[in-house]
Amino acid sequence: MIKGMQEVIDVMERVKSDLDKNGGLKQVVFVACGGSFASSYPARFLLNQESALRVQGYNSSEFVHATPKNIDRNTLVIGTSTKATAETVEALKAAKERGAVTVGLSGYADSLTAQTADYYITYYHADEWYQDPTLIHYNSQGTALKIAFWLLKEYDNYAAYDMALEGFEKLEAVYGRAYQSVKADAARFGMTYKDDQVWNVMSSGAAWEVSYSDAFCFFQEMQTVHCVPIHSGEYFHGAFETCEKDLAILLFKSIGRTRPVDERAERFLNQFGGHHWIMDARDFGLDELDERVAEYFNSLLFHPLSKQFITAMADVRMHPMGYRRYMWKFDY
Repeated sequence: MIKGMQEVIDVMERVKSDLDKNGGLKQVVFVACGGSFASSYPARFLLNQESALRVQGYNSSEFVHATPKNIDRNTLVIGTSTKATAETVEALKAAKERGAVTVGLSGYADSLTAQTADYYITYYHADEWYQDPTLIHYNSQGTALKIAFWLLKEYDNYAAYDMALEGFEKLEAVYGRAYQSVKADAARFGMTYKDDQVWNVMSSGAAWEVSYSDAFCFFQEMQTVHCVPIHSGEYFHGAFETCEKDLAILLFKSIGRTRPVDERAERFLNQFGGHHWIMDARDFGLDELDERVAEYFNSLLFHPLSKQFITAMADVRMHPMGYRRYMWKFDY
């Protein structure tokens, strides 16, 4: 069995037992901040596409200050934080006060995130998972996606569950090859974009996660450059007016039903852009997964590959990915 899946099954069976005692599950709510919030997006996208359950996602601080009235005993709230982001811990407390069953996804079993929730599931969080193909899905994003597929099996009789588990296994080999094959391209990317201070990052479908996390975490937080995440379909409703020959744009081209949305953006960039870079999941081999589930793995593949590219740029810029001006420096 793939890494982390048995823990997901064991915990979620207990969660389901509690929810059954409460009258069943009606909705799933994900709460987190920053990259942890982004990491739940593929799971949310999957459930919204395939499940009859109501599925929502909230910034943890907003959830605390504006807790939805429909949070109740029939709600599963999943909070994600590698350690113990204060807002996420408070969000889990707020959910429990409303009677929801809570699960904490965390990198540490003894973290406040894990210990505040009714149940917890740990994931691998160190950067080694970017280099070890067997860890590609053993992170916060992969763990949330495993939970989502399990929920589909239990509550929606999801016919492609076995294909999904097989997809996790195949992804290890797909990523392992891609990680090695893009090294030269990553170096070229770094040299090409080392001086750019303004970026657009675009994607669609489940891959929206990578635009969100790249923009806010990799570019703005880790490289201190301005970056706007833009949905590929929304690009033509305002943002494309900023397109210029020298504007740095990174487009993630998914496989699956939303690929035409990305292709339309690519056609426009080829005509009016000039300083853009395309990362295509098909080039990386993601279409080796069963077509019934492959689109839900776009971001799980793109995320570590994009960090490889942006880290190469950071090396050329001599701006370490670990540098921060404000984060963790003082109370804010």
